[in-house]
Amino acid sequence: MSDTTNPTLSGAPSEPDTPFTPPDPSSASRRITLRSKGSLRGSLVTTTDHRQLDYESTIERNAAVVLLARRDVVRLDDQPPAVAIVLPDGAPSHHTFDFRAHLVDGRRIAIAVKDEARAAKHDLEGFLRHIAPQIPRDFADGLALMTERRMSPIIIANAVLLHAVRRDPPNAADAAIRDIIGTLTGDACISDLVARSGHGADGFRAVVRLIGTGDIRLMRDERISYASRVAVVARTGGEGTR
Repeated sequence: MSDTTNPTLSGAPSEPDTPFTPPDPSSASRRITLRSKGSLRGSLVTTTDHRQLDYESTIERNAAVVLLARRDVVRLDDQPPAVAIVLPDGAPSHHTFDFRAHLVDGRRIAIAVKDEARAAKHDLEGFLRHIAPQIPRDFADGLALMTERRMSPIIIANAVLLHAVRRDPPNAADAAIRDIIGTLTGDACISDLVARSGHGADGFRAVVRLIGTGDIRLMRDERISYASRVAVVARTGGEGTR
């Protein structure tokens, strides 16, 4: 398979001559146990605020990159502080959400992440509806449930790719691709944009970043590749991107 058809094989960015800056520590309210025989546990570094973010399963990792790929999410908390709740049977308890997303409009959404089968078995949606009125407004403005049904393989793959390219420092490829798309009047193939830029893999990564900011859009719902076609997104007054 040609490297140009697989974004995960699109080449590494040019290595910058800059010192390594360690990420800020995770803000999680509790530490995860990294040893596990039954699930994937680890951490990633956010591109929004250069902070370690821990996850306890593959679906949590996928949810994290999908949320961080959203242009309306400015920060993602992992394992925010537990909130006091009363269970349906009247017993007092506490609940820790997997993530809390801070949105550009100032709202905060507490997010539970669970595989679809377990969420249905335990009626997690019903549980969240029950505790929603109990959640303090200084903690979250709303609740959400994320399962694999709401994260397609295409969405996950593109989010993973976007997370990777957003780690690049600004480089000449970004300016070159911006100049090129400024002249577009219709759609274009990413491979053509990269060729015109003269920046190879760096040019491809710059295109992906512009898809992430919403300056250009994919013409089809597909994994981003050199063969994908994109078009410029018309902007209205006051509309911005991350």
